[in-house]
Amino acid sequence: IARELDLLTPVRDLADMLIDTSDLNVHQLRAEVERALVPGGQRSLAVTVQSFSYKRGLPMGIDMAFDCRFLRNPYWEPALRALDGRDAAVAAHVAGDPRHDAFRGKVLDLTRFLLPAHVEEGKSHFSIAFGCTGGQHRSVMLAESVGAALAEDGWQVSIRHRELERQSVKVRPD
Repeated sequence: IARELDLLTPVRDLADMLIDTSDLNVHQLRAEVERALVPGGQRSLAVTVQSFSYKRGLPMGIDMAFDCRFLRNPYWEPALRALDGRDAAVAAHVAGDPRHDAFRGKVLDLTRFLLPAHVEEGKSHFSIAFGCTGGQHRSVMLAESVGAALAEDGWQVSIRHRELERQSVKVRPD
């Protein structure tokens, strides 16, 4: 231990802050680091909203998953098949399902209830995933829509589309 302390002295001399962790558990250490580094003591929560295909299984590390396969499937419309859920025509098709608005509203209500609770618990990340058959249409549309709504609420949101990222997506004219 003495040799280790000796070796780390140059690093310690460069430090702007020292935290003695001898008597701290992991929760107390986190609180100390947040107190020192988080402006105004405000905790932030990064929210990831992603789409996926059930063919490839659930994404790793998600907190909530929602199945969109009950919604109207654009795949069966020849004009929509090659597009994805970011396209306005596909989004309109999915939103035209009579169950869409209620589903989206309930997901948003639940998410808006849970996010502040996760902040209070000290979590730094929360992940929501939407799945459908191919991960191209319905799940993509819902991930975009819910992600945008949460960003409008002021949450730090990133949106990912696992299946679209796996394939070479052509640039579409908007």
